[in-house]
Amino acid sequence: MQSLSKKIKERIHEKGLSTHALEKKAGLKPSAVQNILYGRSKNPSVTIIKAIARALGCKITDLIDEDIAQPLTQQTKIPYSSLPNEEKETIDWDQNLYLQCFQEVNILLEQERVIFSREKILEIVEEIYTYSQGNSMKIPDKYFSKWLIEKTKEQLP
Repeated sequence: MQSLSKKIKERIHEKGLSTHALEKKAGLKPSAVQNILYGRSKNPSVTIIKAIARALGCKITDLIDEDIAQPLTQQTKIPYSSLPNEEKETIDWDQNLYLQCFQEVNILLEQERVIFSREKILEIVEEIYTYSQGNSMKIPDKYFSKWLIEKTKEQLP
């Protein structure tokens, strides 16, 4: 099982990027990627991993540990959030899927007995929707939803 830092290093090498160039392309603060690569950031946020994946042209599941990603790797399409804007416009809005994402988040938050801010809930719902929509799913991806809630919980103070 490869670590996040090793997977990022491999992708950086494949793309011929420097860590500084990746940070800039991903819109991250200086040293954000370096901190992951050198073990100073042992639990990077989903937002940072998502930005790195987008900048490297891969899926989040290509970077996270296989034991977490295994149920997700069955998906073969590029995540919606990684598509160029012109391609996003060709994918129709799925109101039913979006509402199901809200319901899924609500159920998971009740099960976990955790409360997030309205902004955080909207961010989570949007991430689940874009992931599910981009993979042509008609229902929210339950594995991804649970993983995202767990990851967000870990970041609570």
